[in-house]
Amino acid sequence: MSPETDVFEQIRLFLPKYLTPEQTKELYSELSKFPDNKAFYLFRTDLRDQLLQGDGWQGFIAIDFATGARKTVSGVILSNSCDISSENREDLPVNVLFAPLIGLAKYMDRLREIGKTATQIESIVGNIKKQRVTSLFYVPDCQGSIQESIILLNDIHAHPLQDFLTRDRISLFTLNQYAFYVFLIKLSIHFSRFQEDIQRFADAA
Repeated sequence: MSPETDVFEQIRLFLPKYLTPEQTKELYSELSKFPDNKAFYLFRTDLRDQLLQGDGWQGFIAIDFATGARKTVSGVILSNSCDISSENREDLPVNVLFAPLIGLAKYMDRLREIGKTATQIESIVGNIKKQRVTSLFYVPDCQGSIQESIILLNDIHAHPLQDFLTRDRISLFTLNQYAFYVFLIKLSIHFSRFQEDIQRFADAA
């Protein structure tokens, strides 16, 4: 079973129960086109100001571990939508977790800098676009907003939510239902390995 087929099969097992039969049929139809389906975005103005898991925003602050320098970056929300909703915020301060969003072209430049050949880069980018690289999530270009980019799932930052809400920020995109479910499965694969092949029993050899 190929990696992209495996991702699709895992998604199919967890189709949301709250969708109508027609919505479920539509979602399954879109998922069946994975990984060639590049229709990732939902263009609804009523969701533009909401902070939803998988959304892309410009205006996050990333702190460099080595220097302590702060930089304003574009990123994608990893926190689940309920935890950062205004209706569910607790008395204690809440952080919004995000992963940086960088252009695929910039990533390719970095690969060249470290000595990767054109053939190697072509292979790496092909795997990225097919969602085969577990630490990266590929997003296609969104007209007027971003060029094709990658989300760095192994580079997580925390930004105090109240501070983020006071900053000048720009909504870059909202994932549609299909892309959101692919994103969730990629998060699950990256952070959880049920088949890590390590026996954690007291009597294991």
